[in-house]
Amino acid sequence: MKDPGFRPAEPRPREVSRERRVRHFPHSLKLLVVALLLLLAFFGFLAFVAGAAGMVITHLPEWGWLALGGLALVVITRGVVFIIGESLTCPLCHGAVMRQRRCHKHAEAFRLWPLSHRASAVLSLLTTFGFRCMYCGTAYRLGKRRSS
Repeated sequence: MKDPGFRPAEPRPREVSRERRVRHFPHSLKLLVVALLLLLAFFGFLAFVAGAAGMVITHLPEWGWLALGGLALVVITRGVVFIIGESLTCPLCHGAVMRQRRCHKHAEAFRLWPLSHRASAVLSLLTTFGFRCMYCGTAYRLGKRRSS
């Protein structure tokens, strides 16, 4: 019996990962400032509700000042977020990252049930320093690019 020599291996399809890599967001500092301002606006809203409830229950003017201060904080921070947030767009789909539009959201967009897509993105951004674009589903991270 003769030695067959070289026999090539069975061809196998190359396994392609369907998971997209996390990308670097180009305006990380501006995005972090907007996220912190939205968190501050939420606390201002809580102060407004607590002050209004306290004023209705106790009829003390100090609660009214708390409610007024909370309302002023909400108006100022949301105004600044409106101005800054318009320039924060996704580099891939050009959707406004911190502005929620009425268009359909991507299936991979991160959302916690009682919160909106934007509130979920803010929460994710402040806890993990990363978020997913709600329009294209691309994962982004804050910070400088890693050298490979």
